[in-house]
Amino acid sequence: MLSCPPNKYPITPKGLVVSTHEHLRTPPNQEKAKARFQILEYHQSNGLMDTWQKIQPHTKYFTKGIVMSDQMTKIQTNLISKKWMFTAAIVFSLAMHGTQGMAADFVTMENDEIKDVLARDPGGHWTPNNLMKAQPLQVPIPSMSLQEMEMQITGSELETMSVAPSVSVDGMNVIESEEIAPDLDDRLFLELNLEVMNREMEEGIASGFSSAFFAGSAADGEFTTEDMGTAKAYFSSSRLVPTNARVHYPYRTSGKLFFQKPGVGNFICSATVLRPRIILTAGHCVHKGSGGSGGFYKKFLFVPAYHNGSAPYQAWNYRWVITTGAWANGNGNVPNKADFAILELEDRKFGSQVKRIGKVTGWLGYRTNALLRNHTKKIGYPGNHDNAQIMHQVDSQSYKVGGQNTVLYGSDMRGGSSGGAWIENFGRKAVGQTGGLKPWSNRIVGVTSYGYVAVGPKVQGSSVLNKSFLKILKAACAHRAGNC
Repeated sequence: MLSCPPNKYPITPKGLVVSTHEHLRTPPNQEKAKARFQILEYHQSNGLMDTWQKIQPHTKYFTKGIVMSDQMTKIQTNLISKKWMFTAAIVFSLAMHGTQGMAADFVTMENDEIKDVLARDPGGHWTPNNLMKAQPLQVPIPSMSLQEMEMQITGSELETMSVAPSVSVDGMNVIESEEIAPDLDDRLFLELNLEVMNREMEEGIASGFSSAFFAGSAADGEFTTEDMGTAKAYFSSSRLVPTNARVHYPYRTSGKLFFQKPGVGNFICSATVLRPRIILTAGHCVHKGSGGSGGFYKKFLFVPAYHNGSAPYQAWNYRWVITTGAWANGNGNVPNKADFAILELEDRKFGSQVKRIGKVTGWLGYRTNALLRNHTKKIGYPGNHDNAQIMHQVDSQSYKVGGQNTVLYGSDMRGGSSGGAWIENFGRKAVGQTGGLKPWSNRIVGVTSYGYVAVGPKVQGSSVLNKSFLKILKAACAHRAGNC
């Protein structure tokens, strides 16, 4: 099927596309021809010419990803909210691998709340108490053990992942003359005493936080930084030293993502600025993994360089969110071949200027198909380290293939670290530093997706940035001028 405009044309399991319009019009012939060529090009590049032969005679109308044809089941007029609307539906009973193709590539959702560059939280949900009590979202754990997973991995998968070509794009720091000074006094809530919180957790004292808040904490009440777990995947783990490194590039591109699971509660993940107006996180941080466009969580709020209640570069409301079809239709199972999501953020006002987030923090680059045989820095806000209040970092190299287009690395981070970026060649180059055979800096090659980190193995997995990632990135860049 064709890609549909954001959150307006839901795809049902049976392949039904439903769109709602106040009016329908036929585009000029030139637009029609261009659209038909794009459809043909898609089917050619994906080996689906048999499906194209079936649908091309009926491809009579196309604009913005909507196809209308002589096979249209019906057009009916409904009265909705005292307004006449046209509902057009088309059902393709063709080979499902072809009919689900493009539409199943991703699902999207617009923020339907008030958009205001001056309002931190237009919906009024994120009170200081709600922000303070937001719980780390637990890192998904596969149903099979690490040993069982290893038995299912074939040599062909390892070989394919090793030779796949990469697509690379660099990041960019803010021009020095345009840098925004961090406001260390801008607080979401009063600073927490982490030493007291840690002691209360160890003693089992109720401090107003639910027990689930501490569920991501290290076993037996101890906060540990280990160099390996039972899987013998080596890593180094530390909070930032010094912690104010968070307000310097490239650290400040990372931050805490707050969101609401309707009917469940408030949670946090980690995310990173990827382009001038968009951030990258995990699919499971924005969507439950089923239910199509109805599976999204709500009220996303991103705080770059977050630190124990402070928002040195303000808190950013979202405008639009997209995740891959692989995650949205995967029933929440991990490993998942494309556990990615992108959020477009609303701009914010700094003094008299309205800024995109990338013009405040800078943004990182990315490189696809680059997780295997690599070394990365993983950044996030894990609940088992400093109660997810301080930015944390783990350095490790690729350990093993995890199956389903994923790779495992050593890590002791847990709930709250989901969606945090895995970055190659992280940092700022010294004068005279030329690097080795791969000298590029600060490219994201993955995000935290799953792990066996409760006890024992201490490894985490990420989906390899692949074509699914590039498709949602392309859609995000095209969604609004200036996003990329």
